[in-house]
Amino acid sequence: MFWNKPQKPAQHALYPKLPLNLRPGAIVVVELGEALRFEGVDISFAIPQGELVTEGVAAMDIFGMKIVRAYAQHEGKRFMFQFNCQADLTINDINLFTLLEEIYPPSTDDWDMWLAEGSGLIGGADLNAPNGKTYSREWGEGAWAAPVEANELVFTDPAVAPVSAEHKMMLYARAVGELSEYVLLSADSETEQALVRAWVGVDIDTVGCKVY
Repeated sequence: MFWNKPQKPAQHALYPKLPLNLRPGAIVVVELGEALRFEGVDISFAIPQGELVTEGVAAMDIFGMKIVRAYAQHEGKRFMFQFNCQADLTINDINLFTLLEEIYPPSTDDWDMWLAEGSGLIGGADLNAPNGKTYSREWGEGAWAAPVEANELVFTDPAVAPVSAEHKMMLYARAVGELSEYVLLSADSETEQALVRAWVGVDIDTVGCKVY
C-alpha cells in the first residue's frame, strides 16, 4: 500500500561483519595525542590529522585472525586502516598505512622479479623500499618465504557487489627508536588491472583511533 515505509536496501550476501560500527561513510580519526606520539620520529609519512571518510571496507581471514580494512583519502593521499581482530572481532591492534608507490610490471620477466619462487622481491629476507630505507621480513623464515595469499572483497556500499582483489603479500619492518615502521608489499590482481602496491605504515594505539 502507498503508506508502507520504503524498505531498507538489503546488504550484499558477502558483506562482512565489522568492528566499531565501521562502514562505508564512517569517519575515522587518529586522536591528537596519538598523532603527537610520532612527532620527531623518523617515519616516512605524516600521521593524518582530522576526519578521514571511509570509502571502502573489507575483511579477510589471515593467520587465524580476521583482518579488517578501511580505505580513505586525505589531502590527496590514500590511507588504509587495518584492524587486526580475533574471530569475534575483538581488536588486537591497529595499523595505519599510506600508499607509498604503485608499480605496473609490463612483462612476464618483470612479474618474475617480484614473484618468482625462491627469488622474488616479495618474500626476500630484506627489502630496499622505494623510500630509500631497508626493512626486514616479518613473515616466514629463511632467505625467501612464499608470499601470503588472500582474497579481499572491498565494499564501497553494503548493498552493492564488491571489488575483488587477489593479494600475494609480504610484511617487512624496521626499528625507528622504540617504534616500528612497516612496508606491506602486495602483488594485487583485480578485475581491470594487476599491479604491485607498496604501503608504509605504523602501529596505532587502539584507544587513539576512533570511528564515528
